[in-house]
Amino acid sequence: MEETIDLSKLLLILKKNMKYLIILPIVFLALSMVITFVFMTPKYSSSTQVLVNQKETDNQTMAQQVQSNLQLVNTYSEIIKSPRILDKVSENLKGKYSSKEISGMLTVSNQAESQILNIAVENESREAASKVANEIANVFSKDVSKIMNVDNVSILSKAGSNTIKVSPNTFVNIGVSVVLGFIIAIVVIILKVLLDKRVKDESDVVNNLDLPVLGVINNFKK
Repeated sequence: MEETIDLSKLLLILKKNMKYLIILPIVFLALSMVITFVFMTPKYSSSTQVLVNQKETDNQTMAQQVQSNLQLVNTYSEIIKSPRILDKVSENLKGKYSSKEISGMLTVSNQAESQILNIAVENESREAASKVANEIANVFSKDVSKIMNVDNVSILSKAGSNTIKVSPNTFVNIGVSVVLGFIIAIVVIILKVLLDKRVKDESDVVNNLDLPVLGVINNFKK
């Protein structure tokens, strides 16, 4: 019975303070929309793929060659991010981006047991993202033969058509802002109830003052 009374009181408190549960999420939603569309600069990601695969026709050595290529993938990932490659990319782009800036845009990854390296570049411009990614792939595929004395890298796909917007994520921002608004509203309601020491009815006299109620004078309207 006690749990039912507590639950009913909680629902009554929320009902009385419904304005906070409505207004605060709307306020946070509006702030999120303003920040997302006005103050946050969109960023785009474009990626190209290179294949580490020796042009080998001998079937007996093919399995060994694949295993060797898999072991070289991590080495190639570091070579792509090295100053030797990025400095040349910066030079080919006529110094529009420094090698340090290109390094900040660049992400190199590959799936487990895969001979494919994914070169992804994030930039505020769609065109720049794809252009930088393609240039990195071109420079790497040409220079790796000189660095490693091998010829087992080829460009599998070029960047451009797969460019996507990665930030800001409008739906995530909206969802987070609304949830945050509800949480803040609940906190405000709880603080309001805890800090409100006024006596509103006979139950407050019993619970807060620990005094018996002898009688109640109703407020009759004329």
